[in-house]
Amino acid sequence: MKLTIDTDKLTDAAQWALRAVPGNPPTPVMAGMRLEAADDNTLTLARYDYYRSARAAEDCEVSEPGTLLVPGRVFTDIVKAFPKGKHTTLALDGTDLALSCGTAHILLPTLPLDDYPTLPTISAASGAVDGATLAAAGARVAVASTTDETIATLTGVQFGLSDTTITLSATDRYSFHVADMPWTPNPAPKGKGKNRPRAAGNTLVPADAIRDAARILAGADTAELTITDSQFAISVPGRWATSSLLEGALPKYAALFPTEFESVATTGTEALIDAIKHIQPLLGKADPMVLEVTDGQITVRAGTDDKGRGRDQVHADLEGAPLTIAFNPGLLLKTLQQIDAPITQFNFTTPTKPVLLHAPDQADTFRGLIMPIRLTSNSG
Repeated sequence: MKLTIDTDKLTDAAQWALRAVPGNPPTPVMAGMRLEAADDNTLTLARYDYYRSARAAEDCEVSEPGTLLVPGRVFTDIVKAFPKGKHTTLALDGTDLALSCGTAHILLPTLPLDDYPTLPTISAASGAVDGATLAAAGARVAVASTTDETIATLTGVQFGLSDTTITLSATDRYSFHVADMPWTPNPAPKGKGKNRPRAAGNTLVPADAIRDAARILAGADTAELTITDSQFAISVPGRWATSSLLEGALPKYAALFPTEFESVATTGTEALIDAIKHIQPLLGKADPMVLEVTDGQITVRAGTDDKGRGRDQVHADLEGAPLTIAFNPGLLLKTLQQIDAPITQFNFTTPTKPVLLHAPDQADTFRGLIMPIRLTSNSG
């Protein structure tokens, strides 16, 4: 292998390939990054851990094509430190990879390529989506998933595919986030098999895969989405990511989301977030935060005699009866921070039943459901 490539492009590609796969690989060779220089003057960098893969391709000048494996993190740290705006030369020197940029010359030992698993094949695309829209929807929904690996199903984001819409959903049992976005499915191919792309039904994808993919999607006008019975894949020009799927499905949430309400309040999103943050330092993890909702204001209060007490107020408009309701402040804050609008609408039934949050007239874009905390006589 021998090639010359723009250092900035090499750094970006290496960082994508490295960061898109979790650390602590199952075997030492899995810490490797696969470099392939092709005759078409393309360098492809890839990582794979049997569950997820990430690939990045950049144009370069290839003198000698070839494929090799290097320690991924060390390689990435080296090219990140090279001077910007210059070119880097990569060349196989015996069993080492020689890296040269400016006055820097480094020899990096290679790893046994034969021990590295074959990269997964990406099936034909199920359809196309707007990259930035999927990145935003995925990020807003994924925060509701849990990190508790003992409940593997709840560590995922569910993709519900229909003719025109993808519905993303996630839950940690105490909150539920749902977002809808348009997409353009491809005609379903004939035949059967686990690698056949699907454009209908539900698929459960690890939330970490969605969060990582958001980095390449945010600046993409169009992304190709592939969903089969065994694989989730996203690709934009020069970048690809794949993930295995989670087994099972999320609870059917339609019945959980109320459609009739006793009270509806609207308030400034950022103002309420600030009020919660003012009071939150007084609380332990299990302490409730109380919202007193009246026409004209929401009063946020919390605390105890031994930890301290506090309150703050924000303007609000209320239709229906006033009420007092309590939440886990972390859950409430997490959902509020996903509402990308100046105004948040709270939809209440009773102080002990789930509350629906969304921006006015934007429930189809994003909606969050939060379980309240039942207040005792000495709470707050």
